[in-house]
Amino acid sequence: MKHFPTFSQLASACPSICGRLWPEKKLLALPYRARLALILVLAAFSLTSCATSVGVQKNDPRKTYAQISVSAISADEFSRFSEDILTRYNLVQPFNEDPQQVLTFLHHEAEKDYRNDLLFALAELNYFVAMRYRHNGIEQSHPHFFASALYAYFYLLGKEWLEPPSAFDRRYRLACDFYNNALAEALADANGNLQIAPAEVELPVGRFAFSLNTTKFQQEMDHFEKFVSTDRFGVRGLSRRNREAGLGAPIIAVEKKPEGAPLFRTSPATLFLRFNCQLKDIKAGTCTGKLELYSAYDQTEIEVGDKKVPLERDVTAQLAYTIDQPYFQGLGFKEFLYGTGFIKTGVFYMQPYEPDKIPIVLVHGTFSSPVAWAEMANTLRADPVINRKYQMWNFFYDSGKRIGISVQELREVLSTQVQKLDPEGTNAALRKMVVIGHSQGGLLTKMTATDTGDAVVRAVTGKSLAQLDVAEEDRARLEKEAVYKPLPFVNRVVFIATPHRGSFLSKNWVRTLVLKMIALPKGVLQSTANLMTTVGRLGVSEAHAQQFVSMTSLDVMSPNNRVLLTLAEIPLAPGIKGHSIIAIDGNETPPDGDDGVVKYTSAHVDYVESEFLVRHNHSCQSHPLVIEEVRRILLTHLQENQQLPGEVLSRRTQ
Repeated sequence: MKHFPTFSQLASACPSICGRLWPEKKLLALPYRARLALILVLAAFSLTSCATSVGVQKNDPRKTYAQISVSAISADEFSRFSEDILTRYNLVQPFNEDPQQVLTFLHHEAEKDYRNDLLFALAELNYFVAMRYRHNGIEQSHPHFFASALYAYFYLLGKEWLEPPSAFDRRYRLACDFYNNALAEALADANGNLQIAPAEVELPVGRFAFSLNTTKFQQEMDHFEKFVSTDRFGVRGLSRRNREAGLGAPIIAVEKKPEGAPLFRTSPATLFLRFNCQLKDIKAGTCTGKLELYSAYDQTEIEVGDKKVPLERDVTAQLAYTIDQPYFQGLGFKEFLYGTGFIKTGVFYMQPYEPDKIPIVLVHGTFSSPVAWAEMANTLRADPVINRKYQMWNFFYDSGKRIGISVQELREVLSTQVQKLDPEGTNAALRKMVVIGHSQGGLLTKMTATDTGDAVVRAVTGKSLAQLDVAEEDRARLEKEAVYKPLPFVNRVVFIATPHRGSFLSKNWVRTLVLKMIALPKGVLQSTANLMTTVGRLGVSEAHAQQFVSMTSLDVMSPNNRVLLTLAEIPLAPGIKGHSIIAIDGNETPPDGDDGVVKYTSAHVDYVESEFLVRHNHSCQSHPLVIEEVRRILLTHLQENQQLPGEVLSRRTQ
């Protein structure tokens, strides 16, 4: 068996090998200057022929990581993996000069090679070329984007090659990204809108055709104005972007704006292109595929052959895209001043209703809207247990009218929803509802979980409801406004910066200013007038009557309002648990301190399971520690209802 010298043997033999190139005697016979020149030539020759430039140098680990992690996804260059393939076939320079010819050659090699690293290189190099061609128009870039998605699909899911890629291989995740990004770009028109329709596609090598399947989207396609890729948008105003890794292009489906409406609705979705062929069918033009559209809420994974494949989803981008409309941005203040407009008072789901999930009802405060809950909702949905066990509802109302009307609306809307969704009363999840209220919303929240009896009537009139000598119409009106029973499906409540005993900013000058600006709806004014007439018949003083029959929500929140002070002392109904989150904007120690709107002594109540203090201003519902406390409360709720997964329960009790 023939033996080849090792690299070290060749290096040690260099002096003797080089010496034989010119015998020593001949070297000595030359003149001095000639010998010196020859020595220099031989030295240079030895450096290039016998020495090596291979070695290492000290490097910052981050530079090393950047070197091995670069790809066409993040930079205008391709990865070391693809460069290795070009080097293997001595095609680095030819690729720079004529990429199309090189891509064709590599495709033919991939058809007959058992190694799938060629497929990865084809996916990346086509993506690289497509990005270079984007400025020339979609006619030049689209074929390469489609090709990138195709080769990435075969690399990840194909069975014609020796071994499937390992999930630990850097190329695996890169290939997923090439597939997802390339698919979105391949379907985008010149304006960036996705063309979701059957098509025949010409590739750099061969062609294929695909059909369209939208049965899993569960909405009619003609309801939508356009579809856009989430990759085309950054997100601002939210601390995290919830993007779940998988395969598929995350998109936003934008509905057509109704005539006269100030805003549009959107839905998150994912596109997946399934190929039903082998690599050799591409050149023959016999490859077919199916473009599939999935709702990001209803479908989290699909099956491809014998594999379960998670779908890539980006619900944060869809949420931010929806909120980023002028009407939404000024919603809270406008509704406070002028009442509900296009969006009427009611409960709005953040995602389609799921009967096995517990509702979390978020109730915003004064001058606010559901937009104020975006950070909390987005962060909580990133928790896999919370996302799997809960669904989020937003209660929207115009916060300017008197609180008594808003309380009635919240109770009626929730009762109607529960009756509609569960008329038989058998849905256990629906009847473990958690209601979370911020500021004025906390006052509304409490009235879903309290048995007031006739305490409010006594506070206003000095008599029980039974002792009042009033007409039945007046008695019914008083009961509706002042007597509440806990809603049977509300199981837990959370108060955030809630002025149980009023706000020190609810001064006369503030009220006077608001009354000059606010325009209450006719129905609210009529309801208030009717109630004032009823109370007037009881012989109640005008001062006490005005505390009970407040014109606006700010009137109720006066620290001197005896109705509010009475309600503050009424505990939660038996079986309902509560929690307080109180903000202090400063270094004061309770009972001192306030959040700029509500004093600690107003927000503090004794009948809750826990009280959490955060150093922040009144608008604290987006504070990370507040969100983490809400998460703790929600996990406790699951634990007490025996719905917390075993592994999570064991970690929480250690």
